[in-house]
Amino acid sequence: MIWIGRSLGILGLVVLITDAMGWADGGETRFSDIGEWWFWAHPDSLQLAQPALERHVAPWLWDPVMLTVLLWPLAIVLLVLAGAFIGWARWRRLRREG
Repeated sequence: MIWIGRSLGILGLVVLITDAMGWADGGETRFSDIGEWWFWAHPDSLQLAQPALERHVAPWLWDPVMLTVLLWPLAIVLLVLAGAFIGWARWRRLRREG
């Protein structure tokens, strides 16, 4: 579990540095959102996610739930998830030890 947390933390820092480099080049000061990175990584899966969720799970799950999540800042989400995984792994280790 701890390696997942560390990997997410490193990825979060990479995204944060990428955002900061854009700010240093005179770009607008904002965090990259999850949807932007997902579209960059694999646009086809992002375009298929909407009809899949609406048809097979629940129509309300896409709008407003997934649309809200896709607008969250990726760096912050990754760093929070990293902290949660690392904290959980340490809690489990302490619980096992006694």
